[in-house]
Amino acid sequence: MNDIPVLKDYQIASYFQELSADSLYPSAGSSAAMTAAHAAALFTMVCRVNLRVAGEGPSSAKEETSEGKTFWQETLHTASLLLERALSLAQDDGFAIKDFVEGNPAGPGKATAVPLQIARCARKIIALITEAMPQSYPPVQADAECSRCLAQGSKKAALAVARHNLPLLSPAERQHCVNQIAELEQQEK
Repeated sequence: MNDIPVLKDYQIASYFQELSADSLYPSAGSSAAMTAAHAAALFTMVCRVNLRVAGEGPSSAKEETSEGKTFWQETLHTASLLLERALSLAQDDGFAIKDFVEGNPAGPGKATAVPLQIARCARKIIALITEAMPQSYPPVQADAECSRCLAQGSKKAALAVARHNLPLLSPAERQHCVNQIAELEQQEK
């Protein structure tokens, strides 16, 4: 694994061609992260629409409009950061796979830690969407709900990758990761 492709530089069709190729990267972990990025990007659009609508409010409701704009500006900022984080984690997955394949002693730990980080990122996206949903402009609530579903799928997929990588770890590392997986799964309920 000499060359790790830079996923965020791909056009979508090229990304899917790379994903479907006979290679180790991109694969499951990066797919989970890209799904989280997709969720964050779609929710970022929802934030922008809500921000525009908040700016169009009647002048008699200036204070309420100002609060709405501030809320959506802050939510947009957080969603944008989560989008960048998810893209970064998709790339980190490639480096973790590379380390594992090349026999780096830290490789198994990274190959399990990165999916756990992806799950945490997805959990933050889910929480952000859940908090904002009641204040959302109704015409984009379906987009927000779709974003939340994508993030939930990302979290579930990332946890599946982490579970599959557990046998690569030492017993102490394994137990630590099992505990983290259980904690992340518990937060779904």
